Amino acid sequence: MARLSLFPLDRPVPELPLVGHAPAFAKDPLLLITRLAREQGGVASLRMGRLQLHLVSEPELVGEVLVTQTKRYTRQTPVYLAMREFLGKGILTTEGEDWRVHRRIVQPAFHKKRLESFTTAIAKIAEDDLARWRGELDVAEAMMRVTLRIVSEVLLGTRTAHHAEAIGRAIDDSQRYVEGVMSQVVPIPRWLPTPRNRLFERSLEVLDRVAYEIIDERRRSGERGDDVVSMLLEARYEDGTPLTRERIRNELVTLLAAGHETTSNALSWTSMRLSQHPDVARRVAAEVAEVIGDRAPTFDDLGKLVYTRWVFDEAMRLHPPVWVTGRLAVEDHELSGRSIARGEVVLVSPYVTQRRPDLWDNPEGFDPDRWAALTERGALPPFTFYPFGGGTRKCVGEAFAYLEAMILLAMIAQRMRLELVPGHPIVPLPQITMGFVHGLRMQVRAPWGAQVAA
Repeated sequence: MARLSLFPLDRPVPELPLVGHAPAFAKDPLLLITRLAREQGGVASLRMGRLQLHLVSEPELVGEVLVTQTKRYTRQTPVYLAMREFLGKGILTTEGEDWRVHRRIVQPAFHKKRLESFTTAIAKIAEDDLARWRGELDVAEAMMRVTLRIVSEVLLGTRTAHHAEAIGRAIDDSQRYVEGVMSQVVPIPRWLPTPRNRLFERSLEVLDRVAYEIIDERRRSGERGDDVVSMLLEARYEDGTPLTRERIRNELVTLLAAGHETTSNALSWTSMRLSQHPDVARRVAAEVAEVIGDRAPTFDDLGKLVYTRWVFDEAMRLHPPVWVTGRLAVEDHELSGRSIARGEVVLVSPYVTQRRPDLWDNPEGFDPDRWAALTERGALPPFTFYPFGGGTRKCVGEAFAYLEAMILLAMIAQRMRLELVPGHPIVPLPQITMGFVHGLRMQVRAPWGAQVAA
């Protein structure tokens, strides 16, 4: 894959006066954090203007930050606050009791019985969408469309097809705003009419309009179902107070943004890797043919797609959708001998940890069979593989994401094989999630036969 180079690979990463590592981070954040982790070890330091950050990549230390020492940290980093500007106060952007209340409200939507009931609906949407995949297409865009439909229609119980393009563009533009906060040296107030700020304001208008239309239409109709919108409308705080219209809006925007973007990117990276490794793609097709045949997948089928799950996990190991997250220190303390001052940011990066050569054999290689040995040995040590985060703040929608991904991978394998367009550049785009700078141009071909590659 193409890699942008800003500094010599044979010398330590330079820290520039005043700006620190900000130019390198803006140019190629993945290369920067990987280099710093390998040069400095389990806790690596970097500076973005006046903000001091520390990158943690050893699993034990990641566990301290996310689980055992959480009282030393808050989520109120600059990036977190920027995310709150478009997501509002919801399950992803609140803390403490406020977060616990909202998690209790949303979590039932992801219980096993509910997931089983979602399977048929997801498969029907996938069948309808995949029928339009022909010729050459941008698979990253196509995955965004189908996962947005799934989240909208299955989780929210509403159709957003007429809003799909506007929603996708608004989410993308909001990500660009947050990305700017990640790499800026001097904070730029939101009230300044910069091009990025104006674009962000327009994006908020779109997201607000769509969310409030969903809420108001459901209230007018009086319809109630098993979807998240109904759950939020009927939810009550302990004192009997209903959720405000704004709080319901925040949860809907969070689900629309985070609920489809992560799964979509994970599926796109999986598709890219399958194209690069046709022997792996043949084995996936053979497993799907053996377990499912040419019918629609059922919930029970998915647990039997063992190799397909290995493929998806291996793609997420190399390309975790959420590649880095941060915590703000609320007190002075030490982490593995490194002094962390109050107000400094501690970063944890699944991208770095999941490519550490001391944790993974051939860490840069795509090898789904490695998961066979890992399965035989039992569970991986905590925070060796954590694409959905960990601790109490682990992604509430993890099981739904796996359900959606396994159905789509199986149904794609039944219907087609996807080949990268020759010469198309694959360059990661690390924003809030890990996308593609140039999209993912692929050609739809006839599906593989059922033979397992020798």
